Amino acid sequence: METSVTRRNFLAGAGIAAAGLAAFGITGCSPNGNEPAADSGTWDHEADVLIIGAGGAGLAAAVVAAKGGAQVTVLEAAAMAGGNTANSSGVIQAAGTDEQKEFAGVSDDTPEKHAEYYLQCGEGQLDEELVRYACEQAPSCIEFMKELGIKYEVVYGNGTVPNVDPEVIKPRIHLAGTDENDLMYGQAHVAALIKAAEDAGVEFVYNTAGKQLVQNADGVVTGVVADDKKRYRGKKAVILATCSYDRSEEFAKAFNYHMVQALEDGRSLTVATNTGDGLRMGMAVGAALDGMGGFIGLPGNIGGTPTLPGVPEVPGIIVNKYGRRFVSESDHYAWVLRAVFAQEDHIAWGIFDSKAAALTGAVVGGVSPMSDDFSKEIADGSVLVADTIEALAEQIGVPAANLQAALDTWNADMSTEEKTDSQFPTRACGLETIDTPPYYATRTYDYNLGALGGLKINTSAQVIDTNGEVIPHLYAAGQVAGGFMGSYYPGTGTGILATLAFGRSAGENALAEEEA
Repeated sequence: METSVTRRNFLAGAGIAAAGLAAFGITGCSPNGNEPAADSGTWDHEADVLIIGAGGAGLAAAVVAAKGGAQVTVLEAAAMAGGNTANSSGVIQAAGTDEQKEFAGVSDDTPEKHAEYYLQCGEGQLDEELVRYACEQAPSCIEFMKELGIKYEVVYGNGTVPNVDPEVIKPRIHLAGTDENDLMYGQAHVAALIKAAEDAGVEFVYNTAGKQLVQNADGVVTGVVADDKKRYRGKKAVILATCSYDRSEEFAKAFNYHMVQALEDGRSLTVATNTGDGLRMGMAVGAALDGMGGFIGLPGNIGGTPTLPGVPEVPGIIVNKYGRRFVSESDHYAWVLRAVFAQEDHIAWGIFDSKAAALTGAVVGGVSPMSDDFSKEIADGSVLVADTIEALAEQIGVPAANLQAALDTWNADMSTEEKTDSQFPTRACGLETIDTPPYYATRTYDYNLGALGGLKINTSAQVIDTNGEVIPHLYAAGQVAGGFMGSYYPGTGTGILATLAFGRSAGENALAEEEA
């Protein structure tokens, strides 16, 4: 075995399992198969707790279980640990922490308000118990990471969400860093977890993906068959932490048109191994699904991204293919992105002028930094420029009269002493006129950071079947699990919170299981 530490059965048989998956449009159960394998009592490798996936949730579960005295093995499909978490901003949302008081000046926030924010964002789609559990756990998640060497010295907030009570919107995003090295963001977060795993004796098997869960005659999950054809036993439990179906076209077509578009357009920024294996394995043993169809993403443009971390408050508007505004550009970026995707043909343009261009340059550009004077982008056509609004409208194919009317309304609003956006009153920054040529336009694209929704779990991170019963000895955490987030991402740091709250829960509760 190549190892490294660097980094209640609802379905009666494989035939029914295959039919169940096919009902969702998800095929591929044979020949590689995700249908459950029978427990023959023969194993190639045994551990107390077997974890499938070494992203943020798998690492958190591994650290907790190993520190509790369990022998832990983690299978990871990629060549290294980290998953989407390593590529993330590494921030955590939490309410009522010392850091929130010190660095954001907020002393009246609570986990209850935090949960209410998420529930309102979820628009009635969420599992309230999961949401409240995670928000209650959030401050201890911060303390957990601090014990592993992470420091939090920056706390900032989301943009506004128009249908959420402003009283429950607070700065809660805790940015991670360390004193020991130059790492920040997701790399610092993951490095701290890996070191803790090393210290606790966790065994990692890389380039090895779990493919079939193993069940005994009583329907207890006892292990997994991996793509190396070996059988790995989890004496106490198996924890699925495979992230979501970010790179699976068949799952996307079944559940998430937004993901279809991101994959077709090559704008998925997730790791290549997130192909939905954990969902297939869980569904094959009768797991219910929860919260399917949502997405995490970033809008990539200039005028419409003033609330992203590190981006100046630049004046700019977003218009659709008819040259009309349709959203408050300074609202929470995921809300903006959902509004963009809802436009006809998913077309939207960021519009700004030379004043904004002078403020931005290389600093802005959504996902990819732009050149100081936009010369490279103008040459390649990703930024369009014109001396008049009429000429710019012609270049981007929108009605010039509509675009001019949008700018006239904006400029009239910004010329008043109050500078209040009369169309979208939640607009909170970049409140300056757009009236100094040349004028610029750049297409607003969505860059996908992952799918939302997955296997149904409870607050103990146990996987729940379609009859509402716990599937014995099977746990799930991270983005392979669903119910905590809805149709859009409720804010930076929510994903990391989910990996820690439910990863830790999975590790703790798996540790307490009796050996099967």
